[in-house]
Amino acid sequence: MIVGAQYYRPPNPPRDDWDRDLGRMRAAGFDTVKLWACWSWMQPTPDAIDFADLDRLFDLAHRHGLGVVVNTILENAPYWLAARHPAAHYHDHEQQPVRLTAAMNTPGGGWPGLCFDNPAVWEAAASFLTAVVSRYRAHPALRVWDVWNEPHLEPASYFPDRLYCYCDASVAGFVSGLRSAYGSLDALNEAWSRRFSSWDQVEPPRLFEAVPDMLDWRSHWFRTLAGWLERRCAVVRAADPTHPVMTHVALSGFTGQLATHTLDEFTLTSPVDLFGTSSFPTWLMGDDHVEHLFNLDTARGAAGGKPFWQAELQGGRGRRDGRRSTPHPAPSTVALWMWNALAAGASGVVFWQWRPELLGPESPGYGLCAPDGSVTPRVAAASDFAAAVHSLDLGGAVAEPGSVALLVSRATALQSFATDRSMSVYRDAVLGAYRLLLDADLPVEILHADQVAADGVPAHVRSLYWPMPSVAGRSLGSALGAFVRRGGRLVAEAAPGEYDDLGRRRPSVPGAGLAALFGARQVDADIVTSAPVGGLTGGWQRETLTVAGGEVVASFSDGTPGIVRRGGAVLVATYPSLGYFSARDAATREAVVGLLAPDHDRALTWELSGPGLLHRVLIKPDGGRVVVAVNWTEEDQKAVVGGGASVTVPARSGAVF
Repeated sequence: MIVGAQYYRPPNPPRDDWDRDLGRMRAAGFDTVKLWACWSWMQPTPDAIDFADLDRLFDLAHRHGLGVVVNTILENAPYWLAARHPAAHYHDHEQQPVRLTAAMNTPGGGWPGLCFDNPAVWEAAASFLTAVVSRYRAHPALRVWDVWNEPHLEPASYFPDRLYCYCDASVAGFVSGLRSAYGSLDALNEAWSRRFSSWDQVEPPRLFEAVPDMLDWRSHWFRTLAGWLERRCAVVRAADPTHPVMTHVALSGFTGQLATHTLDEFTLTSPVDLFGTSSFPTWLMGDDHVEHLFNLDTARGAAGGKPFWQAELQGGRGRRDGRRSTPHPAPSTVALWMWNALAAGASGVVFWQWRPELLGPESPGYGLCAPDGSVTPRVAAASDFAAAVHSLDLGGAVAEPGSVALLVSRATALQSFATDRSMSVYRDAVLGAYRLLLDADLPVEILHADQVAADGVPAHVRSLYWPMPSVAGRSLGSALGAFVRRGGRLVAEAAPGEYDDLGRRRPSVPGAGLAALFGARQVDADIVTSAPVGGLTGGWQRETLTVAGGEVVASFSDGTPGIVRRGGAVLVATYPSLGYFSARDAATREAVVGLLAPDHDRALTWELSGPGLLHRVLIKPDGGRVVVAVNWTEEDQKAVVGGGASVTVPARSGAVF
């Protein structure tokens, strides 16, 4: 397992400390250091690039035995380039440009960069990338090129209430894409329910309630960002075909930023060799180990079998809105986060960061060390974990594919966003469902609806949970039907396929050909506070169903069907995910697991199971299996491994068996 830390983001840290700091990093057992190559900082004039800092840091890293990850940062454009191409600034839906400035993640200026839909901007960026890669491709310290730090539509991180980008080049690209996709204005009018008489009248939506065009607009940007990533990878590989190329996301888009930030990690893994995710569990996740693991599991799911890293992990205190700032995590908590990463199958952990920065809103936060560079007990905790894992000889081990999967949908998130101006209800459903499965200690695979629609449900998956299944097309419905026919168990919440791919409500639900699969049809649905049925408690909505070929498993208190099964397909006429998100009750957890995976085989069984206890299986290159057990509770916990060996996992710790 790679263990390292971010170190250099200009103008931090002081140059006189570099040699000492990197020596301390290596002495702590770290093997990797990350350095930022910031475009605006390194190329302040059109005709020269300043490599002095990176030259020195590369040589120091090599001297101390540290591999280097170079994070190439193009989201800080040179000021001279903005002056040459003022129309290339990102523009919001009110046509307001975002001027270059210093910002939290770019204390050296140039944020948020310029829009790469403008050819002159991309040409200049590609030239800079080529120069950096050519400079260091043969350096013995080089390990990985990280070509895009936390890819998303960059201005949205500061302005999530605004939509981007409406610069002339982006709008023209969108309309051109519509002409290609729909073929004719009549077809677009049919899809959007409009009466345009000329293509000149077509433009991106500027209000949320324009549902079909909003879905097309955001989908266009997911494709555009994926294309930007492909171009970066191609430039780097053209200059250096030897070293691996990666990117890492800020977090899972399904935790709430998918629509506003244009962040779906599953669209960002095709062109890279390895993938990663950032996690700040105390600062941004409320010390919730479940949300941390969700981000790791979605990164693993998006990676699709490629190696993935915990590419940024919080090292110290966090700054957030003054009094909402968060304290240093305890050393034992830092170690537990690393145990989470190992259990999820990550092959690397890179902290953000080694020492706190001394300029900008992040100062003096996030460092494993003190501001002066002296080591802290958090460094010792990370060092001890690294030594323990390295002693286990787990090199090349990968997570065993889980037999239980959670189905997530970008289309449903976007439909929720376009309708409600927020995807929060869908986010809560996804996180509630994941929490339920993790609290039951089921090893969860995260599947993306687009991939299932294209390729079917993977063969290793035996049970599939589908929370808030609002949007479904015919291809997804067909893939799920095939999964059930092969013997899989599908548990869907209320109203599967209620909307088509462009957000139009179907008159008959379930839609997308799913009514026959579940053997039931919706008569009506209503908003409810609570919907208990069959031992579980749902929330938000409750369906009234009529049964047509299915078997009633449980009824609501008024006698109407609440859970209907037809073969391996189970329809729950409410949203247990939302109920569990709010209440986290054991009865709902047990009832859902009973419907989904009643006979699941476990590599480890806890004596007293419950939230905070989890295990995962890793497969070594020789085929050997090891069990990683993590105990987030305050008490030592006993468990039985495999055929009957009794073990104890200490409180707030992890173990490998």
